[in-house]
Amino acid sequence: MNALTVLYGGSLAPQAFAPVLRGESAFNLALERAAAFPGSKKTVFLTQEGNIPPIPAEGVSVLQRPSWTVSELLAALSEEAAGFDFAYYAWADTPFLDSALAGRIAERHTRFAADYSYADGWPYGLGPELITGAAAGILCKIAGDDGQGPVKRDSLFAVLQKDINSFDIETEISPADLRYHRLSLAADSRRNLLLLERFAGAGCSGAEDAARIIEERPECLRTLPAFFPIQVSASCPAKAGACAFCPYPRIRRPDNGGAFLDPADFEAALAKIEGFAGDAVIDLSLWGELSLHPRREALIQSVLDRPALSLLIETSGYGWAGFGLEQLAEKAAAAQNRLNGLPALSWIVSLASSDLPAMETEAVLFVKKLASLFPREAGKDGRVYVETIRTAGAEDAVEQFYRAWKAGFPSGGGAPGVIIQKYDNFCGLLPQLEAVDLSPVERRPCWHLLRDFPVLIDGTVPFCREDINGSFEKMGNVFREEPEIIWKRGEALYFSHCRKEYEEPCKICGEYYTFNF
Repeated sequence: MNALTVLYGGSLAPQAFAPVLRGESAFNLALERAAAFPGSKKTVFLTQEGNIPPIPAEGVSVLQRPSWTVSELLAALSEEAAGFDFAYYAWADTPFLDSALAGRIAERHTRFAADYSYADGWPYGLGPELITGAAAGILCKIAGDDGQGPVKRDSLFAVLQKDINSFDIETEISPADLRYHRLSLAADSRRNLLLLERFAGAGCSGAEDAARIIEERPECLRTLPAFFPIQVSASCPAKAGACAFCPYPRIRRPDNGGAFLDPADFEAALAKIEGFAGDAVIDLSLWGELSLHPRREALIQSVLDRPALSLLIETSGYGWAGFGLEQLAEKAAAAQNRLNGLPALSWIVSLASSDLPAMETEAVLFVKKLASLFPREAGKDGRVYVETIRTAGAEDAVEQFYRAWKAGFPSGGGAPGVIIQKYDNFCGLLPQLEAVDLSPVERRPCWHLLRDFPVLIDGTVPFCREDINGSFEKMGNVFREEPEIIWKRGEALYFSHCRKEYEEPCKICGEYYTFNF
């Protein structure tokens, strides 16, 4: 076996160089483990010019570029792998790369003369991808516009999918499917660095240990929140047909109808969130409508000014008349790259299933304008989505909604994505209108207790958005306390889920398996 090892380090986070195990950084450990891959005769490190970290291992070749695109990565893989049977490929911030797993992938890859091979079912960061130089060269040619985008974790497979039937692909499958945990064992954020530290403390040295820890120590998985839905307005627009399945009007007090979050309080909360979680998605607004806030521009700008944070605006599409969307699009385009790799600003417009692209309603016209101002960029995720709710008895209307919005725009960057949202009865507060039971056969700990940090307009932090009636005591108040203290108060409830103990409203909640970010 004559193999090349390529480690990508063109856009490593600072956490890649922090100690993880025995005082060694994820970067050092990744280099050490990758060099031990079976049959590897040479290691190449891809990095950005002017940003070459000290390399502890000898004999590592360094390949520099001012910046790396997907096409440049594929071209480098093709060129460097010439004369080798194949190339191992991994990111240089994955400290638990498993040599034994790499060997099993390589054996299968060689035995079946594959073009591309990978490990499936394990968390990201345990097994490398394998690709031949010839396959990398072909992918470089078919990458198209996506090849001009930045390198992501899934860049090789994303290009491969363009013509997947033309390649021989082999997969080394995990004995237990661990994909639903959505874990990334890479030192690319404060959140994942904490996960690596916990795995290292639990004795992780590779794939088998990782599977054991996930099974026996699920409490290790609750690290730092990633999604912060924040209420900034207590008001809703009058035309809210899309909100027919929203519980907020039922619990909204008449005396808070005109309440809005002060931008100064919002800015202070953002500073705390950034200092605590590092990168995160800020969602406006948890309840109420952002478009009605008299200083909505200031709120949006506060998030755009922080490159660690991405902004998601969820709106009914009403109330935006006269707002400078063109100027906002320019600001979002000029915003620095987000640390989490997501767009600086994304939109979800919640519509009724009867709102179709051929109509002239305020919300539909708003979506069309958004789609033209915030187009999908090459190699990047979409930034504008329309959403409707799937309910019993409305399947035909929902299907028509999906097909109409998919066909209502020419293909390309100016088309919004379409989200069909699962119906939520908010623990029995709303009628039972679920169209179908999508819950897993075996109940799992709640995603929202694991990753979400909701904030109400007065700074109050409930355990989750579903607890709209206040069944639990609140976790705290982000205006008066540090997020770290508040977040820790949620551990006991999450740990009870790990023990398969569920009290109301969790016991009757159907949202535990839905995932935001």
